[in-house]
This record gives sequence, structure tokens and C-alpha cells, in this order.
Amino acid sequence: MTMSISYRAARQIADRAASHYPEEACGLLAGSGRRITKAFPVSNIAAQTETNYQLQPAEQLKALKQIDADSLTWIGIYHSHPKSGPIPSPADIQQASDDGLLHLIVSLQHSKPKLKLWRIQAAAVRPIELIFDTQSSVDPPDEPLSDKQKIAIILAGALSLVFMLAISLTLLPPAPVILP
Repeated sequence: MTMSISYRAARQIADRAASHYPEEACGLLAGSGRRITKAFPVSNIAAQTETNYQLQPAEQLKALKQIDADSLTWIGIYHSHPKSGPIPSPADIQQASDDGLLHLIVSLQHSKPKLKLWRIQAAAVRPIELIFDTQSSVDPPDEPLSDKQKIAIILAGALSLVFMLAISLTLLPPAPVILP
């Protein structure tokens, strides 16, 4: 099995992991088909956040509702390993309760983050090939524009038109004076 991940989602996951070092960062993965397009960060409430992760339930529920609202599919969970490789630990394997979810682990063991994707089923761990979508550093929007975004676009267009008219009027020569 092969999965792809958008540049934006991979970058967001790596940045979040780095910003939470030396603690483990975690969150949800969403997308459609065999493509991960969004990462939803969730707070880690584990007792020992430097070596374990536990998703904060209210934030997880909020992320799941957003995934549903965005018409995406919940694909998996991500978390970081601040000081070890991107390989599931015994605790990761034991915590994996849903065989249908994939597990992305980002390692900060070296200077460059390393992401690996896994399927954990009944204590059996299989790597999943992860292809990074590097066609562009900016993905096209995955969701329709919000009302605020639409209003901002209309206002920007209207202001541009007014500005162009003002410039045009200042560039016109003075009106001729008609003498009686």
C-alpha cells in the first residue's frame, strides 16, 4: 500500500513536532483516498509527554467534527518521537486500538525531521510507503471559501477599482476653459 501526503500537511506536522520538543506532539490525519491532505493538531495530555502521547478528548472530537465538515476521511494519527527513530514503540503498538487507522511518526532524532507511516493491526506492524507531494510548496485549497474570505475578495476588488479610478482621474488633463 502507498499513501501520499501534501507538502502543507507534512510541513505542519514537522513544525509542530519541532515546536513541542522535547515533548511528543500529536494529532489527527485526514484526506481522501490514498492522500493525506490535512493535519489537525491535538494537545498531548499524557502523564509523561516526553515519552508518550495521549490525545486530548475534547480537541480530538473537535478535530473529528472539522474533518466531517470538510468532507474528508479520518485516515490516522500522528505523533512525534523527539529522541528516537520513526518506528512504533511497544507503547505505540499497545495503544493502537483501531486497525483501520494509520500511524505517522515523525522523528526529531536528527537535524532533519523524518516521517514514516505505519499500519498497526493486532500487534502486527507494517510500514506503508509514504510519498511526499512536492509538486509545489503551496497546495490548492481543499475546501470552499468561507463567507469572510468571499467578502474580503469582493472588498479588495472594489477597493482596487476605486483606486484605479482615482488614479485615472488624476492623470486626465485639466478640462478646457470655455470663454463666452
